[in-house]
Amino acid sequence: MANDPKSPAPASAPAASTIAAVKEKKPLDPKAQARIDARKKAKANVLQFIKDNATNLGTITDDIKLLIGTGATRAVGAVKSINSDLRDTLLADYKGAKVGLSEMDIFKSFKIGRPEMVTKIRILVLCPNPADRVWVKFDEVKEVYNVVGLGATPPTGWDGYIPSDKTL
Repeated sequence: MANDPKSPAPASAPAASTIAAVKEKKPLDPKAQARIDARKKAKANVLQFIKDNATNLGTITDDIKLLIGTGATRAVGAVKSINSDLRDTLLADYKGAKVGLSEMDIFKSFKIGRPEMVTKIRILVLCPNPADRVWVKFDEVKEVYNVVGLGATPPTGWDGYIPSDKTL
């Protein structure tokens, strides 16, 4: 009966759609997109110049290609870490369905088990800017991670890790 295609979707379906929605590429603001487009155009112009004048440039051609690349596409900007992806996924659930993310969904998406999540939760609570802290609690009965609060102050009834007020 569990594999019956007519049976209702499991309770973790909203969490899976939340994870998929966060992993979609977000559109850039127009100024950032204009900078990226200008950089691509300039690179294409330099590569075309090298191609047209390869015999006149001599050995400097290889130096220019080494400096700007050969035209292959690559990611521009910083690479997101698993911590930021996990944070975005938890916040998307918090702002949307509020059903929490099951332990299995997190494991399938991020390859993080319960011991690693303890560390990840501590990282989310230890955020350097207190206003950006995410307070996450694990329900052992339902095996679900829920965001229970945002901001500098711990939510009511918080019994987990609390960062010290000491400044470095």
